[in-house]
Amino acid sequence: MTSSCALSPGGTAPVPPVGDTLTISPSTANVRAGSTQQFTPSITTKPLTWLVNGVAGGSAASGLIDANGNFTAPATLPSPNLVTIEAEESSRNSVNSTSAVTLWNPIPQVSNISPASLNVGNFTLTITGSNFVSGATVSFGGANLTTTFVSSTQLTATGTASVTQVGAVAVDVANPDPGGSPSNSLNAEVIGTITIPAGPAARFAEQTTFGPTPAVINQIQIQGLQNFLNAQYTAPITPYADPAAGETSLGPLQQRYWIINLTAQDQLRQRVALALSYIWVVGGDKVSDPNGYTNWLRLLDRDAFTNYRQIMYDVTVSPAMGHWLDMVNNGKPNVAAGDHANENYAREAMQLFTLGTGLLNPDGSPQLDSNNLPIPTYSQDQVEAFARAYTGWTYPLTPGNTQGTYNPPYFIGNMVAVDSNHDMGTKQLLTYPGAANAGLLPAGQTSVQDLNGALDNIFNHPNIGPFVCSQLIQHLVTSNPSPAYVQRVAAVFANNGSGVRGDMKSVITAILMDPEARRGDDPATAVGTDGHLQDPILLISGVMRAFGATTDGSNLSYYAGNMGENPLFSPSVFNFYAPNYVIPGTTSLGPEFQILTTATSLNRANWVNTFAFGNFGGETVDFSSWAAQASNPGTMVDALNALMLHGSMSADMKTAILTAIQAVPAGTTQAQRQAQTAIYLVASSSQYQVRH
Repeated sequence: MTSSCALSPGGTAPVPPVGDTLTISPSTANVRAGSTQQFTPSITTKPLTWLVNGVAGGSAASGLIDANGNFTAPATLPSPNLVTIEAEESSRNSVNSTSAVTLWNPIPQVSNISPASLNVGNFTLTITGSNFVSGATVSFGGANLTTTFVSSTQLTATGTASVTQVGAVAVDVANPDPGGSPSNSLNAEVIGTITIPAGPAARFAEQTTFGPTPAVINQIQIQGLQNFLNAQYTAPITPYADPAAGETSLGPLQQRYWIINLTAQDQLRQRVALALSYIWVVGGDKVSDPNGYTNWLRLLDRDAFTNYRQIMYDVTVSPAMGHWLDMVNNGKPNVAAGDHANENYAREAMQLFTLGTGLLNPDGSPQLDSNNLPIPTYSQDQVEAFARAYTGWTYPLTPGNTQGTYNPPYFIGNMVAVDSNHDMGTKQLLTYPGAANAGLLPAGQTSVQDLNGALDNIFNHPNIGPFVCSQLIQHLVTSNPSPAYVQRVAAVFANNGSGVRGDMKSVITAILMDPEARRGDDPATAVGTDGHLQDPILLISGVMRAFGATTDGSNLSYYAGNMGENPLFSPSVFNFYAPNYVIPGTTSLGPEFQILTTATSLNRANWVNTFAFGNFGGETVDFSSWAAQASNPGTMVDALNALMLHGSMSADMKTAILTAIQAVPAGTTQAQRQAQTAIYLVASSSQYQVRH
């Protein structure tokens, strides 16, 4: 007798129809402790059973899963930290699918730090929050502290706060792997013993940063001037981000430029880089490639605290400078045809960047001949010799291309030497006492050898110290340094005390710590001709930093341009203004006054007005703390005086501001308007715009 239906072979389970194949999504997942993850089945028409590590519904140790596939990871990671999620048809467990889950530690959250204020020295912090796990570490200003795990909501940590950390220091917590991730951060305030008064500290901040802030003033008060400089010399460089894909203009870079000026912690580096950019000038109208200008700014930041000889080399082989002053693709001349090498960079490197056109005494004053006329530093023949020494350089090699005699424009990396295109004849450079080989470059040298020989010839010339140092003094301290001040700093340029020439840290320290730089720290010893007019970049940055304004950088270049200085777009190799510009009707130098006209003066005041009373777009500022002081106008004006004028406000100015405040009409916004009025009057005043 035969059966009316077929039987499956003995011991073999029925094969489900193809349509009953089950999958779950995602097939793998990383789930943090205590978090949830939804798993979605491909079959939704039949009842399913969900399991964790083979247990229906899971368990507290491995995690729970509900009938809808919603998995909740356990609060504490099991060992190992891998679990399997499984779904199967309730009526046919042969129809199933699995997902591999890796359990990660949770992301910690910090809600409080105690104490919130710390003295310089050893400390113990208690950090409260949630999701802490054993092995978590507390970071204080980026450095891990010795951390003790108390519970999932509390940690303790010990460490030492240094003088250089005075101010707000970020504190966060990081759980260990698997899935280690830092928490949000809260600030602890490091305080210390005041060593100098607020006035000198604020004035020092005016010379070393893009504008004093209450935090920076307090930091300098506690650290002291030299310790502040030392901390700035070791502060990490604030990096410029790579241009985004598709950037074709310098507009986005200008925005990043403003943000760095306003917020960078390495403020002194950025100020020195700004000063160097006024000496070694390139302009965005010609160097318009965002990569080219980004790398130019990075170069100035990187070299600000190195050696002037290093700056000379890096600038010379920079494709931005090569493009700007035509040294790139400057080939050896065809002498038989009467050709000359391009002289643009050779001339400007001496005239504007290093030596000047006339011989100088050690104090920067001009050397004069028997007819009382300046003695030229170099001749036309020497310019031509330098131009030949700089031949043979082309753009960096574009990735994927083949090296050629003349590479196409590319701005990432240094220019490339092509010796076959270099003039290898002898070259008579500058002659002066001590010049190597009497200034003669021998025949047969490579492009690199001649370039270094030419730079050494300039670097060791006696003019370079007084010429460069006088301009650095102008940009950082005063437009009219005395000859003695220049000579003292130039002597440090010649020898930093350890036999090193051109050491930038030593030169900057000499400039900022010189008695002439510091004599205005006490208003009673201030000299009226000291100081300098803030150019638009410093004016805008200083006002915004003083009041904690934040910005996305948009529109600021527009306003600065209206004041005569569109950042990154110097109109010529001579910068926006010349170091030897004399204020009309006087005998005083005032470089920044060259761009101060009736129109730009009005635009300065209009920008301050917009800042105080309106909004110029992309910026936020909160004056509420100043409005809270308006009920005591004298105290509010004194606070503005300390922050913005290092305590040097004249009695007449204070009286005028108090009169204006009292004239603000009564009403619900009176206090806010009084604060805004006082801020406008200080920031638009000549006493603020000229730093003394």
